[in-house]
Amino acid sequence: MKVQAFILAFALAGSATDAQVLTFAMGSCAELSDLESELIFTQIEVKKPAFFFWLGDNTYYTNGEWNDSIRMVENWRRRHASPPLAQMMQNISQRAIWDDHDFGPNDADSTYALKGVSAKIFSSVFKETPFSLAEFGDLRWQERRGSVVIIGLDDRTHRGPVGTQVLGNQQLDWVSEVLKSNYDASLVFIALGSQVLNLFESFENMARYPKERLELLKRCAQFSGQVVFLTGDRHHGEIEEATFQGKRFIEVCSSPLTSKVFEPSSLETLANTTIRGNPVNQKHFTVIKVSTKKLNIEYFNSKGETIVNASYEL
Repeated sequence: MKVQAFILAFALAGSATDAQVLTFAMGSCAELSDLESELIFTQIEVKKPAFFFWLGDNTYYTNGEWNDSIRMVENWRRRHASPPLAQMMQNISQRAIWDDHDFGPNDADSTYALKGVSAKIFSSVFKETPFSLAEFGDLRWQERRGSVVIIGLDDRTHRGPVGTQVLGNQQLDWVSEVLKSNYDASLVFIALGSQVLNLFESFENMARYPKERLELLKRCAQFSGQVVFLTGDRHHGEIEEATFQGKRFIEVCSSPLTSKVFEPSSLETLANTTIRGNPVNQKHFTVIKVSTKKLNIEYFNSKGETIVNASYEL
């Protein structure tokens, strides 16, 4: 199998003995389909990550389910009854953010009537994720692991029409506070369902909300360490890189796990200047490894074989 590999260095190469700080796996878009597709969760378990990070569309509510809380709960029970997934969730710790399909209807926003009910259901499904639903009224969260900070953002509860907002000012202010309070961290992962760095206006990415996108980048640019966005949604994977106000940003988009694959359009392929390497146009999951001096990003196919292996010096 041909493996796409590249190294992007901005410092002297780290020692081979760099201490490993954190390893986790991640992915998004996990529609329940056939048993063969479900076997990807067995391969995730084989990698023995510290936790698995669900990046949205972790189940798919069908027409009618999103208007009935009982049917929404039943959807989750049905989704997690898959033996490979059930075993993976039993043996590996879980963290999660949501996106439209596990929030409500397709492309749902803040006008969705059952958003509060949906948030309670979601937080009860992913109990290990440190949500503060009662405090904030949404599913944002933060966690620190050594020198690494992880921020999960809610890109649905406050989302308005195209061109307005995805996160909202209050959540942006909170991001700034978290970054300031963790000023000594070397690396922060910020997860949300919508792509941030890709400037091609496609589907629901942040490019369609340019004012808020710039505001998010401005706030993140004030953090002294490396900022890495973790995103999903697109039904293909890719690594993005961009410089804003002299700061390097990295984005790792991982999608889909079990859902259908959709390659980027020919127009997007020509216009997307932030992508590094080629898109991953097959079902996959991603493993992130952080050492004291290096960030390693490895995409695996459903059989656990490497598709892309990329490294950044920190």
